Amino acid sequence: MRRDSGFTLLEMLVALVVFGLVMAGLTQSFRFGLSVWSAGPRRIAGPEDMAALDAALTRMIAQAVPGSFTGHHEGLAFTTVLPPGAGLQGALADAAIQVGPAGDLELRYRQHPPGIPLLRLPAPRIEVLAKSVKDFSATYLTAQPPGGPVWANDWSGSGLPLLVRLHIQPNSGSEWPDLVAATVNPGN
Repeated sequence: MRRDSGFTLLEMLVALVVFGLVMAGLTQSFRFGLSVWSAGPRRIAGPEDMAALDAALTRMIAQAVPGSFTGHHEGLAFTTVLPPGAGLQGALADAAIQVGPAGDLELRYRQHPPGIPLLRLPAPRIEVLAKSVKDFSATYLTAQPPGGPVWANDWSGSGLPLLVRLHIQPNSGSEWPDLVAATVNPGN
């Protein structure tokens, strides 16, 4: 007489195989969820960083002092009023934006000397604006009377360019749109 209680060996093996497949699926889902969760803040930080950088650079370029602005394709320098966090309490500052030796986009600044400096100027402070930049370039919209405005790779003169366009591409692979800033007192 056969007993009907319990499972056969074949039933146990099938149940263990099904249980193993379910566990493998759950493990992969859990691993995928953790990787997405950890990558989320890195992906979100990009646009936030870009918006903050855009606001800071736009404000500094808009407040540039006419006659102090020089620029080339790899960077620009001008006298401006820096944000309150720079520690200059609204005083004019000589600022330069360029890619530093470590590959970071840097703002180098120091207080603008009143009059003719008689002593050696202090070393500039350096603030990193964007880490690990693959490509940085600057172009300047100039007013050329015969042909109209044109984008140029260099700027020098007594006035200010109409617009300054900064192309910043981080090493992270994400594309940032070009930052375009207008000067308050455009000149030729």
